[in-house]
Amino acid sequence: MIFQQFRHEHGGCLSYLIGCTQREVCAVIDAQSDPNLYLDYAAAHHLRITHIFETHSQADHLSGSRRLSELTGAPVFFHESVRAGFPVKGLNDGQEITLGNIILKILHTPGHTSDSISILVSDSVRTREPWMVFTGDTLFVGDTGRPDLDGDAGLLHDSIWKKLLVLHDAVEIYPTHYAGSTCGKMMSPKPSSTIGFERRFNPALRFVTKDEFVRFVEADLPVQPPRFQLVRRYNLGFLEEPPIDRMYERDDLELTPRELQAKMARGEPILLLDVREKYERELATIGGAFIPLGQLPKRCGELEAEKEIVVYCHHGIRSRQAVEFLYENGFSSVKTLKGGITAWSMEVDPTVPRY
Repeated sequence: MIFQQFRHEHGGCLSYLIGCTQREVCAVIDAQSDPNLYLDYAAAHHLRITHIFETHSQADHLSGSRRLSELTGAPVFFHESVRAGFPVKGLNDGQEITLGNIILKILHTPGHTSDSISILVSDSVRTREPWMVFTGDTLFVGDTGRPDLDGDAGLLHDSIWKKLLVLHDAVEIYPTHYAGSTCGKMMSPKPSSTIGFERRFNPALRFVTKDEFVRFVEADLPVQPPRFQLVRRYNLGFLEEPPIDRMYERDDLELTPRELQAKMARGEPILLLDVREKYERELATIGGAFIPLGQLPKRCGELEAEKEIVVYCHHGIRSRQAVEFLYENGFSSVKTLKGGITAWSMEVDPTVPRY
């Protein structure tokens, strides 16, 4: 078996290639927009891309599955409930697909979206017992998928407890996102885990009742991805041109710690905005207003849209999400502190604790 995880820093996304070197075939899971990433890797390892899987209809980033299919001739697979504007093949719960010596078993795991699937992987050369599972946006490291992008928190609970947590503790999990994505609210920067580790340490999995879980996952959700319905329609083939979800260059909305220090030294009227969690602010702070990212959609009215605002968090990922949300909601002078409070401690003020 050959297996490769690809990290995509923008959006905190993960995609995968898995295949059988003996039969020289492979599949791509949740392809990002640049198909060359997968074509080059497959060619370098003498593999043909024969299957392309989407774990659900994505709404937070532009998918590359349709383009990859056009270039390779490999079909794109979704759950059977999906209706797309280009040819796709449907998958049903319990279906098995053979990829050389690899067996892929489809688990319908709705909740983040109604069409969400997880893909259980076995290497038949070793054993038919599952080795890993691609969990899509259903289960993350340290988190679960959010249920408010056309999903359902009750179904999410059932999918996790009845389909995923019944797996052996040693089964590895590989989600489609890690910290930095808007598809969860507190996921870890670690890009993989095991069922056993998540069962013990994932905060969302510690609840005894379904009602407790539902209340937890529905509380303080992050800002929604910009124009997520248009992104989803594009990914499903109903829009020919990708939706323009930014009217700016990313660098224009960033400020380095040194630049912020210079502005503060000149006495410029800047509002610092901390979008971390309360426990993080208690560990370290550089002051300013405090609105956790998950509360920003409800509380952005507390901020003056004309005022210059510099948003910060731990490493700069959450603050970037906050800035994009504020910018697209009428805040014309807002920037993120590049590198977050960690960079501020390293470059400007070493007395600020790093955690």
